[in-house]
Amino acid sequence: MKKSGGLVIGMKKKKKPIVVAASSDNTNNKKEGRPFSPNTVVNGESTACRAAPSAGTDGVTATIEAANNVNLAAKPSKNKLVIKPFREPPSLPPDFYEASLSTLQRAAVCVLRREVLLASNEAAADGGNAARRLSREELYRTVQDLIVHGYGKELYLAVVRIMNQAAGETVASLLVDGTLARGSSDGVGYDMEGLIAALGRNKNNGTDVDCDENKEGYREQQLQLLKQWHSVCRISYAEEYLTFVRSIFLVLDRAFVFLAEEDLEIVDDLRIENSCANSGILSPPKGKVTERSTSFGGSAFNSRVWGLWEVGIACLRRHMMRHPKPSDMMIDDDLTSGTFSVLSAMLLVTTHALLSEFDDEFSSNQTTNQASSTIVRENRPLIRNCVRTCIDLGALAPLLEELIVAASARFQKESKSWARALKESKKTAAQFLLHVENRLRQSSAMTTYYLPSNAGASVALRQLSSRRRPLVGSVPTFSTKEESGVTWGLVNSSTRRILPAIIETELISSHLLPGGILHTRHLYPMLDDCDDAVNAASSNVVISGWKAAEKTFENAKRLYGLCWRITAASVASSTSNFTSGSKSALDHLCTAFSEYGRLRGSDIVKQGIPDNSAAAEGISNSGKDTEKTIIPDLLAFKSHLTMLHTIAFRSDEMFAASMRSVLEDVCNGSTLSDGGDGGSRIAELLAKHVDVRFKDAKAHTTTSVSSVATDANVVTDPSEAFQNDVMALFRHVHSKDVFEAFYKRDLAKRLLTGRSVSSDMERSFLSKLKAECGTGYTSKMEGMFKDMELSRDIMISYTSYLAGAATNVADPKNKTTDMDVQVLTTGYWPVYPLYPNIILPPELLAHQSKFESYYKNKYQGRRIAWQYSLGNCIVKAYFPKQPGGKELIINLCQTLVLLCFQYDDGPGGLGLTIDDIVKKTGIDDRAEVERVLQSLSLGRDGTRVLIKVDHDSPPKLGDLPSLTAVRGNESPTKPKKHKVRRNVGPHDRFLFNASFTSNQRRIRITNITMKETAKERSETHEAVSKDRLYLIDAAVVRIMKARKTIDHRDLMGEVMAQLKFPSSSSDVKKRVESLIEREYMERVEGNRSRYNYLA
Repeated sequence: MKKSGGLVIGMKKKKKPIVVAASSDNTNNKKEGRPFSPNTVVNGESTACRAAPSAGTDGVTATIEAANNVNLAAKPSKNKLVIKPFREPPSLPPDFYEASLSTLQRAAVCVLRREVLLASNEAAADGGNAARRLSREELYRTVQDLIVHGYGKELYLAVVRIMNQAAGETVASLLVDGTLARGSSDGVGYDMEGLIAALGRNKNNGTDVDCDENKEGYREQQLQLLKQWHSVCRISYAEEYLTFVRSIFLVLDRAFVFLAEEDLEIVDDLRIENSCANSGILSPPKGKVTERSTSFGGSAFNSRVWGLWEVGIACLRRHMMRHPKPSDMMIDDDLTSGTFSVLSAMLLVTTHALLSEFDDEFSSNQTTNQASSTIVRENRPLIRNCVRTCIDLGALAPLLEELIVAASARFQKESKSWARALKESKKTAAQFLLHVENRLRQSSAMTTYYLPSNAGASVALRQLSSRRRPLVGSVPTFSTKEESGVTWGLVNSSTRRILPAIIETELISSHLLPGGILHTRHLYPMLDDCDDAVNAASSNVVISGWKAAEKTFENAKRLYGLCWRITAASVASSTSNFTSGSKSALDHLCTAFSEYGRLRGSDIVKQGIPDNSAAAEGISNSGKDTEKTIIPDLLAFKSHLTMLHTIAFRSDEMFAASMRSVLEDVCNGSTLSDGGDGGSRIAELLAKHVDVRFKDAKAHTTTSVSSVATDANVVTDPSEAFQNDVMALFRHVHSKDVFEAFYKRDLAKRLLTGRSVSSDMERSFLSKLKAECGTGYTSKMEGMFKDMELSRDIMISYTSYLAGAATNVADPKNKTTDMDVQVLTTGYWPVYPLYPNIILPPELLAHQSKFESYYKNKYQGRRIAWQYSLGNCIVKAYFPKQPGGKELIINLCQTLVLLCFQYDDGPGGLGLTIDDIVKKTGIDDRAEVERVLQSLSLGRDGTRVLIKVDHDSPPKLGDLPSLTAVRGNESPTKPKKHKVRRNVGPHDRFLFNASFTSNQRRIRITNITMKETAKERSETHEAVSKDRLYLIDAAVVRIMKARKTIDHRDLMGEVMAQLKFPSSSSDVKKRVESLIEREYMERVEGNRSRYNYLA
């Protein structure tokens, strides 16, 4: 009430009036100061006070109006505010606490039951028409008044009892209409047998019931339970009821704290011993309420500090853990009479609903799978909310235990199903790998979506791993005593690893063994990167699978990734199936990869190997043809292994070492039954393959094996790529000296005959050999190239010498004859046959004598030996039907044979025999003359300049052409057709082919090369063996010279280490005995196992 410009407010104690503010006059305001706020504290008391509540307000505190409760003690001065104390202090009504608590309790019940907040129970019975509705602000102020007047601790304990009753009512409402309810009248548990059946499990052993048609019914029943729990526990109780309680009692929650005297955590098996269990009534949690501002002391440090939210959750958890009576508690020995508590049932159903996402892919009914997948996707938020509800109830550890046990049983069953399918060939290993990859991807997504990843989850997993007994869960999932539970490793301390770790242990590990998908029947098609499954275990293995052009190795990549994953897990965890004393999954895969490489490689190397009968007569033609494909197949197989190692095995060094070992064994014959020949055969074939490629220009335009690789460092030049492929295979060959012998012989032929495609390519390959084997290995071959360069310089000088001569040697037709000479060093080149009695035409003799005189004058003291077998000539030949003539490119022996038919066809025109030709040419080698005649008369069309007439089918006298007819323009009469033999007999005759025609101006007639016999090959290998003996002698002498004295064992070890070719200890012992006989060394007297060096 305003009076004379001031306001008087009553005080509890009588004091003198205090002037707190002046009027609105500006002048006085500056002097007296600024008026105080109504909430300003004056003399230790608030300027705003509340009077006692009036009657009929039911304990609700009302705001005091200052104008109705003041006494004016004196008239204040003008523009002054005077505060007067109450004459009598206000007092609370006697039922203030009870009435206020009743209002608050009724409001909480209305919220729990989703009713309208009314001021009285009578109004609620009338439908709320005549009652006044309560607002939350009014309830909040009621709680505030109770705390102000000292009822905080009593109110806190009352609120705990209220929430405990609400929790009991919430749990009871879950099983009012439930068909699985069991126990007392208010229903606090689920029938175990019925709940297990609702999950689709077998009530006796907990295994899944195999019936796809009822799976949807089981899943629908599970979802109904989850929806009920989510609606009642999370939405109704937690989100609505507890949120209401915490908001209304916010002042209470901030002013006081609850110190629990008993441990309310859930025990491992979710059981609780309570004396009130039979009556179905649970007392609220016991504890002590203390003001938050009060310092805790005594036993407070050993108690749990909770707020109202935590107490409400604890009350709900206690009621959800109830059992109707102790006899109905879950007993392992008698499952049929047990009862699940609500929380145990919630954990069990939530876990199986979470794992039901794995059911769709493995089910046999595809139509059901599509519908189930849709249902699962739609209900994933529901399942996640139920998981979070279990976590909020403090049941994280039991939830994880139930999840681990159920998932282990599920994937154990799935593993056995796959094992049967693979054994019966209903499924392939590729399908299993794809299935496992999808399972791992799905499990990672599920753990991320459903489970928390925080410190609390890590602590719960560490608790599970520290248990001494296995994890068994709520329902038995293992049917045998040997499989009585699951042991959880300490290494898996993250929820992100729960399902992937179980899949790795139960589903994958048992199959990554030699008897599983690493068996040859499953593994080899994946390593071949082909879809066709071949019986790789048999001897007749199809080796064409790995020759496919395009390779992705998708299945091999999946296999390696799984093996690497399992190995990494087994190394980190001591509880894995792979203990430290056994092989890991990668070790098994590497061993299988080595066996695969040796099997495929031996099949390649065994091509063309003759049996004992054929070996006595030499290699057959079919064997020779088959041998031509060995090196290309080995190069392709080496590239296949390299791509497999790089793409599928991710360049793993363990697999690289295994690949090198495989290639060494294959190239050196260690995979063969007889132990091999140390790589001599492969070295010989490799040298021949290089010779063929270096003589074939078309071969270098094709793409090499390594040029199809995906590596960015691969050389794109086909010739360079081919050389790299050969060198990669050459490094694994032990008999490099055999390769040197054959390659040097072939290189000499290419250089002398001009058959090499490119000199730069030859030098490039020679430089690679030098870098690999050293200077001594290629010194003679480098000398060949130096001789060729020196020969060119000599011919340039010789040409200048001839230009200074007065006249040139002319042929009978007054046409000059040119001669090109190549001077070779004897030590660099192979030994070729000499024809000392050869009869050269006068034109060549003149040039030969001139060059000898020129060379002897320039290089005095040198001796010249002419190698006629290596000479080549370009002969101009004239035929009756080819008046322009043809140029024939032939060797010197072919030239001398053709010159025998220059003027006639022998006596009477009947032709010449091989003996006549040998006499005229002076070639002592009859076999060489026979090959020359075959090349000139039995070659391909367009090269037969001679006619062969067999001695046993001579033409009649009238059919033989006369000399005049043959030399004239008339063509001879055609003899009767007769199949001419390929060999040359002593009485067979040869005639000049006057009817020869060809569209080419220059014709190359190659001589028939002599087929290499087994004897000649053995001679080459014997020569290599002799060279090896000298190398062994040199190694022994070199070691003895350095050591002076040495034991026999040390000598053998050092010699074997220095030798670069395969050798046996018996060979070294023989050379040691030979050196002792030749007095290079001696045995020590009294100790025959020790040697001394003799200078």
